[in-house]
Amino acid sequence: MPNDPRRPLFERPPVVEVACGVQFEGLIEWRTTHYGQFWTTIKDQFPETEDHPPLPRVRPTLTPTPPFQPEWSPLPPLRRVFFIKPPGNFLIQLQQNRLFYNWRKVADSDDYPRFEAPLAGFRSAWAQFNHFTSEAGLPTPAPEIWELTYINHILDEGAQFPRDVWEYLGFYEKSPEATPPTPATAMAIQFVWPLENESGLLTLDVKHGNRLSDRRDVLIMELTVRGPAKGGSNGIEPWFEIAHQHIVNTFDKLTTRRAHQLWGEL
Repeated sequence: MPNDPRRPLFERPPVVEVACGVQFEGLIEWRTTHYGQFWTTIKDQFPETEDHPPLPRVRPTLTPTPPFQPEWSPLPPLRRVFFIKPPGNFLIQLQQNRLFYNWRKVADSDDYPRFEAPLAGFRSAWAQFNHFTSEAGLPTPAPEIWELTYINHILDEGAQFPRDVWEYLGFYEKSPEATPPTPATAMAIQFVWPLENESGLLTLDVKHGNRLSDRRDVLIMELTVRGPAKGGSNGIEPWFEIAHQHIVNTFDKLTTRRAHQLWGEL
């Protein structure tokens, strides 16, 4: 467990999305028709759908970024389907080898429901999916990697990024200065930390952009933990609890007092 097991709380946390997920093996027989069949079992709760490109497989080892070697198949990769619960805050993502349950902020007035809601949704979606594969005569999906991601949007009146990054992130004193007289116009940073007992990797990605809804400058801070699914589905609770503690406490540790005041630290 992290050295500081406290759980920082904010009245207005900047989190805009939380995703609990699993990469699994064993569904080589999965076909397009199975998406529709699975949808019929959850359609009452998730009546809306969207099609998206599939996510690449991630390596089930403690190596930060190298992808798998290409996997050749006579068929093109199947799509990733979103099953969405109106008004759009909760959704299931499904592809041939991955399943996620997401909470996301749709409107500025949406309150983050705390971690227990997406985790409970993930447990339920994973159980429903396992029941469906059994009923459909498909092999049991074997959990390979658990994944937890938090995406945060840092906004403040008058803030410009990357100029003002270090007013909100406290691990550097200031932005580097280069020979051009104008300030930097873009930034991207990634850090990766191995967790104890080979339980996974914690990844921090920081970049900036403009929010689609109003073009405001936004600093995007994404924290992800991925780790081996030891113990199969029985390991969901302990693994996600450890991953959650690492993410929220690392977020707290890397952000400044000014940022905490902006979010209404409790």
